[in-house]
Parts: sequence; C-alpha cells; structure tokens
Amino acid sequence: MTQGVKLVAAVEAAAQAFASFVAGLSDEQFHRRPAEGEWSAAEITGHVSEAPLTFAQHAQRVVAAGGGEVGRPPDDPGRLSAVERLAGRGPQDGAELVLAGAAEACTVMRGFSEADLALRVRNARLGEPTVSEFLWSVAVEHLRGHLRQAQEAATAG
Repeated sequence: MTQGVKLVAAVEAAAQAFASFVAGLSDEQFHRRPAEGEWSAAEITGHVSEAPLTFAQHAQRVVAAGGGEVGRPPDDPGRLSAVERLAGRGPQDGAELVLAGAAEACTVMRGFSEADLALRVRNARLGEPTVSEFLWSVAVEHLRGHLRQAQEAATAG
C-alpha cells in the first residue's frame, strides 16, 4: 500500500469517527461550552470541518512550488472563522460538514504522487517533515485529537 493510499484511508477513517460521534450528540451537548474560554463540540467541529482541506491545499501549493513553508499560524482568520461555522446549527450538520471537508481534502491528497509526498517542507511546529508527515499530523492526528477534545466538551459538566 502506498503512502498516499494509507494517508487517504486514515483521513477518511478519522473523519468518519469524528462525524459518527458528533451525529450522536444532542443539541445541548453539541453547543455546551465546557469552561470559560474553551470551545464547545460545535466550535471544534467547525474547525475540524475545514482544517484537513485547508492543509491539503497548503501542501498542494508548496508541492507546486517545489518546496517551502507550509502551515498557518494559530491566529489565522480562516481557522478562527470556522469555529463559528456551526452557530445555531445542529450535530447532524456538523457531521456532514466534517465528512464533506475530509472528502475534499482526500481528493486533493489523491493528486499527490509518491514523490510529492516525500518532498521535505518547512513547518514552524514540525520542523522539516515530508509532505506525507505534515499531512498525517495536521489531518489525521489533528482529527483524532479534536475528537478527544469534542468528547470531553460534550460530556463536561
């Protein structure tokens, strides 16, 4: 199995796990803020719905340029606006957005060759990962980490 096939399968599985969890929440659990200044499951879901595609597109641009800096700062306006994406919407909407965003990200990722995935890039947090390592961190591990965060947020209190 190629790195690209493994990456896409892992993103799809992580997105499915996240969406399945969120779809089973009540509206109250979905929008409950666990503590002052912490994100609700809805806010986490809004962020998760856009992150894999955003990072796949970042990687796509860097691959097209033959290398360079990839990623975004924590205060990126796109990241922060996505947090509000599900205000007033329910868990099923969130699940659908996560699956749609992951599907789009996987479409981009399927366009990478094995050589593209092996390209070294620069990232402020990860150092000099390959494109594959970068995408594994910011898509797969990111989804998994935020699933744990959403589970804690939905069951807090």
